[in-house]
Amino acid sequence: MDQRQIRLVLEICHCVDLLVSEDQGTSDLEVLERARLKMNDCIWKERYQKAESLAYAIILVHSGCQAKDYLLEMMES
Repeated sequence: MDQRQIRLVLEICHCVDLLVSEDQGTSDLEVLERARLKMNDCIWKERYQKAESLAYAIILVHSGCQAKDYLLEMMES
C-alpha cells in the first residue's frame, strides 16, 4: 500500500472507531467492541488491509446486516 492508501484506511478506521465507541445502542456491542480493538491492534502492527477489512465488517454488523459470523471469523484469522 502506498502512503495515500494508508491514510485513507486510517481515516476509515478512525470513523469506525468513533462509531462503535460513541453509539452504545447496538445489540452486538460486545462483539463490535472486541472487533474495534482488534482493528486498532492491526493498525498498530501496520496490517492495514486486515484493519480495513475489519472496519467494513464492523460497519455491516453495526448497520444490522447478518455479518456477525463473518466478523467473528475475521477476528480469529
